[in-house]
Amino acid sequence: MTAKPSMQPSNDPFTPVRPRDNFYQSCAFFPMPFALITTTNENGFTSIGPYALQFPLQICEQFSMLLITRAGSNTGTNLRRNGKCALNYIEFDKDLLESVVELGYPGVLPEEKMENTPFTMIKTPTPQFRDDPEFPLIVEEAFQVFECIVDGEFEYRPEREIEAALAEDFIALRVENIMLRESFKKKLDQRDEFPDMPISYGFRGGSEFWFTRCEKPFHYPIPRGKELEPEYVFQVANGLDPEVHFTLEACATLVSFPAPFLESTLGFFVTKAKKQGASTVDLDFLKATNTRWSGD
Repeated sequence: MTAKPSMQPSNDPFTPVRPRDNFYQSCAFFPMPFALITTTNENGFTSIGPYALQFPLQICEQFSMLLITRAGSNTGTNLRRNGKCALNYIEFDKDLLESVVELGYPGVLPEEKMENTPFTMIKTPTPQFRDDPEFPLIVEEAFQVFECIVDGEFEYRPEREIEAALAEDFIALRVENIMLRESFKKKLDQRDEFPDMPISYGFRGGSEFWFTRCEKPFHYPIPRGKELEPEYVFQVANGLDPEVHFTLEACATLVSFPAPFLESTLGFFVTKAKKQGASTVDLDFLKATNTRWSGD
């Protein structure tokens, strides 16, 4: 019988790395997707700032992204002024990535930065923002766009010794609208094809910006035996509140939730039902309440 290779070879021990600024790229390998963030300055001019440090923050009920930016950047300055931006995601195109690096160079005026950009800037089709002179243009080459407003309730300001303009700013961006190209919306619904997004490894050695691309994604099913029985979900659901009844059909769609989260998940739908004056949670109610189940 052949022995399984060791995941951590004994002849390749761990060694400490001294932490230093930008640790995620100077001391580690930390690949990240990135967004081309568009904002407007005081003259209503739209510019692009490429950012890898943008991550999902609130993922339930209210939706937001966390942006980490240098406080003195064009993007940071514009967001503090009008609080509006768009996160534009592009597919892998090696010819465009050099321009992405140039767009991220600090200290360049927006008009100068955008002078030779290969990206086409267009108005958003969203009625809410289309006629707002402070809302930025979006990138026509993007396959996906998050339209965002700064969430003024979020605040995280650690102590810093360096000048404020050079320190990080932590900004919560409330997601107001998500747009996908129609062909990508079909891919999202079918869940069997994914966009070829560029991945950033950041600055390496202080003078080079590195990118790579994804291989074809693959998946594993939920482990056998981990799903709950519909009858069990039905029993728990209908024991929460005598005024709200769950149908078995609705409960059958919730069997993949881990048991520790089941009661709180069901409680979410009970709360929604009572707020809406509904006494029954059926499949249509689930679809209307949370698009996670509707595919809309």
